[in-house]
Amino acid sequence: MSEIRTLSFSQKEDPVDDFFSLPQRIEGLADSQAKAEQAGTRALLNPTNTYFLNGDCRAFVAYRGDTPVGRLCAFHNTALVDTHGPIGLVGLFTCEDDRAAARSLVDAAADWCKALGLKSLRGPMAADIWHRWRFMTGGFDTPPFPGEPRQPKYYPELFIACGFNRVRTFSTKRITDIEAQLNRVKTARDLNHKRGYTFRNFDTSRWQEDIESLHELCQHSFASNWGVTPIAFEEFADIYNRWLTRIGPDHILLALDPEKNVVGLGLAVAAPSDTLNIRTLAVLPGQYGYGLGRAIAAELYQRALDAGQTVVQHCLMGPDAPPQRWDGGKAQVTREYAMFERGIE
Repeated sequence: MSEIRTLSFSQKEDPVDDFFSLPQRIEGLADSQAKAEQAGTRALLNPTNTYFLNGDCRAFVAYRGDTPVGRLCAFHNTALVDTHGPIGLVGLFTCEDDRAAARSLVDAAADWCKALGLKSLRGPMAADIWHRWRFMTGGFDTPPFPGEPRQPKYYPELFIACGFNRVRTFSTKRITDIEAQLNRVKTARDLNHKRGYTFRNFDTSRWQEDIESLHELCQHSFASNWGVTPIAFEEFADIYNRWLTRIGPDHILLALDPEKNVVGLGLAVAAPSDTLNIRTLAVLPGQYGYGLGRAIAAELYQRALDAGQTVVQHCLMGPDAPPQRWDGGKAQVTREYAMFERGIE
């Protein structure tokens, strides 16, 4: 068997084209999926991306002979530091079930990060939590929902073989009795209605105002969450514009205080048509204490019932996420995901 060699490039250099074509060949993406994946990857690695005002990256492609067999991108997000020191990120991983290839990619990324003084690697995460991150580790027999991490089952095993350990887990829960779940949280919705709080959809006619409100909301709401770093308005707006195109404004629910300020968010995706997938719940920290998050969820449950949907899923929740506690033990965990870390020697 031929030896592994690697090529690399930064966002400032001419790219290696195989980096962008590998996912379709290795993961079997449909043409439309491959086109979307490649467009998103090229946008992320574009040197004009605001991420590179405070970050850096280097992309690697592994070859066995003349055949590309894997890729990985290392990121230095200067805002991400934990108790053990500055962290390097590795993401955009695609690889054949080839431990030698995976190891060559991880070693190359570790060497690049070590030269920058970074102390550990975390992944999979492309630049930050606002982009692609996490491996699915369980639930591969379930249909995917938009934006869900999906990859071959062996990817986590390759990471572990390269010295990574699982450090954080996430789950998706399935609720089939929506009405019973609504009854558990509707008191919070009623309380907030009495306080003068209301709901409306994202308004495309006031796009700038609503996007700015969401940027401010998400920055503050998620600031204390694991692995979160700030995101520039331009990049945030680009991400939410893609969601608007994908799901439409009717699936981006805004909670308003009595002065009509945006103080909460519920982003949900209907796919398949009988299922509402709740992707994001966010509340401004100053609004804690009145159950506004539960009120937003109750509004989404009611909308699901009104639309004739029979399933609600709370998606990609961390172990301490409040919705983990709202279901009275009645929801079923259907998918699991994980993040991994290793030291840099």
